[in-house]
Amino acid sequence: GSQVVEVNKNLVQEMQLVSGAFNAEYGQAMSGIVNIATREGGGSFNGGLGFYGGDYVSGDNVMFMGIDRVAPFAIRNFEGNLSGPLFGEDVTFFVNGRHIYFGGYLNGVRRFNPSNIAYTDSTGTFKLYRDASGKGDSAFVPMNWSERGYAQGKLTVRVTPTLKASYNAIYDDNVAKAYSRGYTLNPDGIGNTLTTSLTQILQVTHTLSSSSFYTLGGSYFDKWIRYHLYDDPHDRRYIHPQVSQTYDSYSAFTGGTDLGRFERRTQSFLIKADLSTQVDASNLVKVGVETRRHSVEMESYTLRPILGQSAFNPASSSPFITTEIPADTEAAYNRYLRRPEEFSAYVQDKMEFKDLIINIGFRVDWFLPDGVVLADESDPSIYNPLKPSNRFHDNNGNGSQDSGEATKTAKERSSYWYKKARNKFQVSPRFGASFPISASGVVHFSYGHFFQVPRFERLYENPDFKIGSGSGEHIAVVGNADLVPEQTISGELGVQQQVNEDISMDLTLYFRDIRNLTGTRGAEIVVFGGSATYDKYVNSDFGFVKGIVLSFNKRFVDGFGATLDYTYQVANGTASDPSAARNALAGGALPEVQQVPLAWDQRHTLNVTASYNGEAWGLSLIGQYGSGSPYTPRRSADATALLTNSQTKPQYFNVDGRTYYTVDLDALRLVLFARVFNLFDIRNEVGVFDDTGRAGFTTDIQRARATNPREYVNTIDEYFRIPTNYSEPRRVEFGMNVEF
Repeated sequence: GSQVVEVNKNLVQEMQLVSGAFNAEYGQAMSGIVNIATREGGGSFNGGLGFYGGDYVSGDNVMFMGIDRVAPFAIRNFEGNLSGPLFGEDVTFFVNGRHIYFGGYLNGVRRFNPSNIAYTDSTGTFKLYRDASGKGDSAFVPMNWSERGYAQGKLTVRVTPTLKASYNAIYDDNVAKAYSRGYTLNPDGIGNTLTTSLTQILQVTHTLSSSSFYTLGGSYFDKWIRYHLYDDPHDRRYIHPQVSQTYDSYSAFTGGTDLGRFERRTQSFLIKADLSTQVDASNLVKVGVETRRHSVEMESYTLRPILGQSAFNPASSSPFITTEIPADTEAAYNRYLRRPEEFSAYVQDKMEFKDLIINIGFRVDWFLPDGVVLADESDPSIYNPLKPSNRFHDNNGNGSQDSGEATKTAKERSSYWYKKARNKFQVSPRFGASFPISASGVVHFSYGHFFQVPRFERLYENPDFKIGSGSGEHIAVVGNADLVPEQTISGELGVQQQVNEDISMDLTLYFRDIRNLTGTRGAEIVVFGGSATYDKYVNSDFGFVKGIVLSFNKRFVDGFGATLDYTYQVANGTASDPSAARNALAGGALPEVQQVPLAWDQRHTLNVTASYNGEAWGLSLIGQYGSGSPYTPRRSADATALLTNSQTKPQYFNVDGRTYYTVDLDALRLVLFARVFNLFDIRNEVGVFDDTGRAGFTTDIQRARATNPREYVNTIDEYFRIPTNYSEPRRVEFGMNVEF
């Protein structure tokens, strides 16, 4: 599961993190649940206004070009909230609004405009600009910026002392640009991602007696994601795709526009009912049912010039094109609309005895995928069939279309082409227990089975099974609506101990056995005629995670508090990426047949916090250490297997700092604050070259120089300088909140 909208921290009234083998009431989660209760209005009016600004402050202008040009408000956030009664204390409201612009730290240089054409003329001379209109202004341009508008409102009605209803609506609108190395000198040619989200929640809580209550809830979630450069697919500013060809293998684009377009919208309707009752002094029983109905719609394609503009002469042709959208029967166009459904029910009992607490429960999940699979996988495309019996009515069975044998239409083939995907069902037991071992120590144990519906895109990817007209192996991958939900068996055993009056300790051992992971390890599918093969997603992968967590917590005494959390973890499996096996075979390597480190297999993780909260001011530091996650080294020419995740990236270390100062002014409270992320401006290597295992050096640069490149567009050093291989530089923010 995931959240549809990001919840502003200022809206949170209560947050609860549930990990381990959590209770049967929770579904669609594998590692943990975060319960967030948003704020409500009270009997008096309260509100607040806030602002903060900031920018990146670093001297590393070589890796992060333009980072030394500090603008105090390159990051800016405005927000406000108001709450109080509407019609007496029985009807209250809470509203919040926020606008934030994040300038980013990855810049490009507008050296070229998208319409620029660089080419080699008839004399063999390379022209960087065909005419002056293609030359940019050389300004720095943010390439990982985002801008977000956010609004939330909650209305609470206390109908009677035992009956309460609430309606909560959260709207989130976000525009963001993702950094692309190829467009660093032509930053106006890359598209933006637009995300619009709406969450509406209606909930009724009715207390039946001092020992029983129920809740009824209805929710609507809508998340709409679009990616494009221009809103109109037929915008006349789109550029011919041949303009985007690079001068050589080590050059950025000197012009052109991204012609790709993508849109996905997911709408979910949820109805839920829960009943809790204290049956007797020892048993708290909770039962519930839930239904979810989804609408999942996706469309993706790449624009192209109309047929009359397909040819392009860089010396004379106009760069601007009239675009067309590929036909829905072509492999270049994908669209689907599916309406999967989920149903679940649970029962759990919390039994409390003198020295023992037991939680036991069962959860039942159904999943109806609303998808189809191929009846004959050797002839996948209903629009471009290969078998004679699928192309025409072969009445005499000779394999040739004779006179009088009519061509079959796609509508005729649809009656037998697909099979309906099967519904899925699982029963998941959950068990937990805790008991004291001393006056200040408690042992806790939990075990449970968990059910996770596969990502919808894995079910419905390439829904019409269009693999193109090419030949060769692994030419495409298609979704599989018959994927079985992933299953995790999770358990943990731990002890909580009060060391002294101020310090507590928690030691927990855990494991997660993960089955039915989506992969492409199944047998390749041979297309009729034997000229090509393709792959589909199957439940071929699995993993096993085990570890130990040691935590210390020092409660606040005289204003000072601290925490320390250390995790040792081993995470192995057959693959981290569902396409790993297919990609290995397509690259000429053999996929792993044994367990290998998974992408998140970081052995040692340490988090430390230290805080001082005085009467008027406070200071906190947060330190993080990681021993490094795995990566796959480059396969040598004589290697027969892919050494998946067999090497480890460098360790990382980070410190963040926060401070505040509070001023009370009668009815107002003023809070001034500052925070610094990556306090010491450390270059943590989050991405590495696969031949060296380092972020800043590769032997490929020597091979590139050996080709004696002309370096008309950029230097070889600039090409191999990849800022996304490093964590973000130091970020400084400052601001104020006014509360009333």
